[in-house]
Amino acid sequence: MEYWKWLKMVVVALIMLGEGWRNEGCLEEERLALFQLKPFFPSIDSRIFDGSWLHRSMYNPITDSWVDGLMSDPIIEEKETSSDCCEWENIECSSITGRVTHLFLNLTYTSPTSYDLVYSYDSYNRRTGNNEYWYLNTSLFLPFEELQSLFLSGNSIVGFVDNQGFEKLSSKLNKLEILDLSDNYFNDSILTSLSKLSSLKSLNLAGNNFIGSNPIDGLKRLSKLKNLEILDLSHHNYIANISSQLNGFSSLKSLRLQDCGLVGSIDMLEFNSFINLKELYLGSNQIESLGFSSYDKEQLRLNKLEVLDISENLLNSSVFSSLSPLSNLKSLYLSFNNLKGPIHIEDLNAFSYLEELILSFNEVTEFVPSQGLRLMNLTVLRLSDNLFNNTILSSLRTLSNLKTLSLGGYNLEGTIDIKELDGLSNLEDLDMSCYSIGSGCNLQLQSLDLFSSLKTLFLDGVNSHSQIKLDGLSNLEDLFMSCDSNIGSGCNLQLQSLDLFSSLKTLSLGGVNLIDSHSQIKLQNLTNLEELWLWDSSLPFNFIGALPSLKRLVVARCNVNDSLFM
Repeated sequence: MEYWKWLKMVVVALIMLGEGWRNEGCLEEERLALFQLKPFFPSIDSRIFDGSWLHRSMYNPITDSWVDGLMSDPIIEEKETSSDCCEWENIECSSITGRVTHLFLNLTYTSPTSYDLVYSYDSYNRRTGNNEYWYLNTSLFLPFEELQSLFLSGNSIVGFVDNQGFEKLSSKLNKLEILDLSDNYFNDSILTSLSKLSSLKSLNLAGNNFIGSNPIDGLKRLSKLKNLEILDLSHHNYIANISSQLNGFSSLKSLRLQDCGLVGSIDMLEFNSFINLKELYLGSNQIESLGFSSYDKEQLRLNKLEVLDISENLLNSSVFSSLSPLSNLKSLYLSFNNLKGPIHIEDLNAFSYLEELILSFNEVTEFVPSQGLRLMNLTVLRLSDNLFNNTILSSLRTLSNLKTLSLGGYNLEGTIDIKELDGLSNLEDLDMSCYSIGSGCNLQLQSLDLFSSLKTLFLDGVNSHSQIKLDGLSNLEDLFMSCDSNIGSGCNLQLQSLDLFSSLKTLSLGGVNLIDSHSQIKLQNLTNLEELWLWDSSLPFNFIGALPSLKRLVVARCNVNDSLFM
């Protein structure tokens, strides 16, 4: 009995000692180490207040594109107030030991700007303000012995101080699994250093400066990372033959080679060594064709591949037959290619597991139906900005499991009757926007109540002849609707039924006359509305009223009781 009392006292003493070593939950040793990092990452103890700058442009999740923004909200950088570093926005700690496990230091070298935080992948024009390159002393991270993730993207790091590369971390940071070094200025000499981090599972090197004498040899050294599952080498235009050089990565599950100078014909068998590969991203190259040489399907070892992104290339419609051996694909991205003319749905039957098909921004004219259609798992289909006419709807009605459908674009013309999609009763997201320069498209949407599951609806570019009935959409959460600004007579939308949509969270209206009695809405009934966007419209003075859930209001170029509200 005395032994157990003694043991209990020892345990309590150890706990008290441990708590005394912490400063309100943050290990003092690591807190001091964080402040040693602060001269190099000044924003390490700051947070971006509100984050409203993200809404400078409106994102259309169905078309995967941005609509021009109406206003630019300021960025507010705020210092952390808590002395417990585990509560800081850029830090995560273990709930058991209190040690730092994740460091989010992306874009913390200088105070953030709008351009920093929504930057493009331009390796040589990434930052505004302080463009000074600097050398990193990796030994500063040695105190974080339980570190699992380290994010250092976009910090203008060009290399390491003498003898302080990542190999210095290998002995102590044996739990480090995620390392993001993207959008810096490292050259290929870093690769040898990285090959020592044997615990890595995810490595992002996109958008660096690998222009040494032989970057391929350096990449071969990375094959020592036997646990690596995710590798991003995007935005390195000079390593066009990289795919055939990355042997030995049998554990790899996701590989990104976007904007890597891949040109002409690509033999998919070059990726055969990646026997566990599930995701392959080859977008933004100049690939003209894909094939499997003269090999039989039995020699293909990519039977686990589920996601293939070959968007923004030069592929034509023959790509479907070329990819037929990849029968386990679930997501296929082919936007911004040279797909032209009709697509025969029977060419897609090889992909019976396909769940997501993206064909936006091509020149496809029609889908030719097939009696043996087997795309019964397809839930997402994006066809925006092709050359479809109003016959496209009837060829899609058999895809009964679709949840997301995008048909909008600049070339959609004629009378579009939603009734022709009556087989798609599971639709949750629908984009029927028209941006035609001519007479626009006449949307006959009196039968929208056939799609009672709709949650998101895009109807931009409606003309004066469109007939839209929104009754029955009791699950609608996001509505984006505007009149075609190219049509002189505008449009008269019957919007009174919007009062009934208590589920509505986002409402965007443009080019509408809400003073007209036929279009008046009692917004105060929209008790769950969080975002309201109004532009180029006529509004009554007391239009908005009390909206208890509203978080964001944007009113631009509107006429409020004959007074222009910018």
